[in-house]
Amino acid sequence: MQFIDAHCHLSPDTDFLSAFARANSKGVVGCVVNSVHQYDWGKIAELAASNTNIRGAIGIHPWIADAAPQNLKSEMSAMLDANPNLIVGEIGMDKTRDNFARQETIFILMLEIAIKYKRIVNLHCVHAWDRVLEIFNTYRNELPPIIAHGFDGTSNAIDFDANLYFSYSPNIANPKYKKVHESVLRVPKSKILIESDSDDLTNVITAADGLCATRHDISAMDVFHNAQGVFFNGQIA
Repeated sequence: MQFIDAHCHLSPDTDFLSAFARANSKGVVGCVVNSVHQYDWGKIAELAASNTNIRGAIGIHPWIADAAPQNLKSEMSAMLDANPNLIVGEIGMDKTRDNFARQETIFILMLEIAIKYKRIVNLHCVHAWDRVLEIFNTYRNELPPIIAHGFDGTSNAIDFDANLYFSYSPNIANPKYKKVHESVLRVPKSKILIESDSDDLTNVITAADGLCATRHDISAMDVFHNAQGVFFNGQIA
């Protein structure tokens, strides 16, 4: 069995390549490692350049939107120019934080960069789908593939007419997340991904087990092929 982790992170206490090697021995053959702030970008670009099965994503997490640099547009554009395989993430909006207006400004700026460079977006969205979908609707005919990471099951996101993928974290294995379980039954089979959302990529296997236990018409290999297609152009080493 093979797995691709659609959303993982660096940790200051973990050697990422060693963590990836350990996960690889258990079948995790590819991953997308996401930044939180611009200080991650260089390291993530290096990791992605070191292994063709690692995709790097650069962006500013909405929780720290207030710390986004004034020259964000030029810095991010320069990184994407220099690294054609980088995608954009983790970016988005989160109403559990009190900097929502600033989040929106930074999110739109980075979304427009992703559109310009035709890069996939790894999206963080918490209690903000109504506004995020309004923004997406503004750019409807230009949007690249959008990965709704740690998807919470919001129904209007599933029904939105765009190239949205829905990535499920290990929470899908927890029976208390009923809304998430219900959403899995509605999401098109070809749009389902799984993720660890951590620096321990083996957690993606828990997500795969929970997903397949909930939706019996899909296998871990189906999800693998979805991720292989969207992140690796259908080919992975």
